[in-house]
Amino acid sequence: MGELRLYAIGVDEVRDVFCAPPELAAEFRRIVAEEFPPRTLPKPPGMLSKLGPLFRRPPGAVVVGPDTPLESDVANLLAGRFIQPDRQPVAWTLLEAYLAATAWSRHRIELDVTRFNDLEFDLARSGLDPRFGLGKLVNRELGVPLQTYPGLSTGYTPHAVALDAAAAWRNVLPQLSPPNHAVAEPYAAWLAQFHHYAQAAPAKNRPIPDLIVVYRA
Repeated sequence: MGELRLYAIGVDEVRDVFCAPPELAAEFRRIVAEEFPPRTLPKPPGMLSKLGPLFRRPPGAVVVGPDTPLESDVANLLAGRFIQPDRQPVAWTLLEAYLAATAWSRHRIELDVTRFNDLEFDLARSGLDPRFGLGKLVNRELGVPLQTYPGLSTGYTPHAVALDAAAAWRNVLPQLSPPNHAVAEPYAAWLAQFHHYAQAAPAKNRPIPDLIVVYRA
């Protein structure tokens, strides 16, 4: 099942991560530390502590697996360095943790290919401007040095376009089939909140949010 992960956050706030000043780097590290606490080996029960090489490591030893974020992953990402292909999934996981913690809000849409195509067809039949379809969300590149990998697509939609999309989706809701209406209505409502975030942004010394998308097939 594919999933669109949508974040309301300025695209420049995302790009700043890759050449992070000290304050931003410290905040990024704080979020990562909270989201990914070290996993340690439990104390083996009874006689198991005397069996096999698995149990030769002391209880409490840190478990490091292929998907475990390392300090080098964090340092390379914050410095905008090249990320090796085998570490790209971990790097995107780190970045998404930061997005989830700092975005004004987020939204999820789960769609397999069949449901996605049916929704896009229904939207077109109902008169939605093609510029606002879900497939267009990855048309604009994020402009970050972190490469994607097979099964992952990313992109962004500028704030003004997101607001226009909110109105466009809201207008076609009555024409959609019930299953597609159930997907489209919360998405249109989420987009409509961008107007309120823009009003609040100056007081928080933040840019108005854009729509950032991470699609995992």
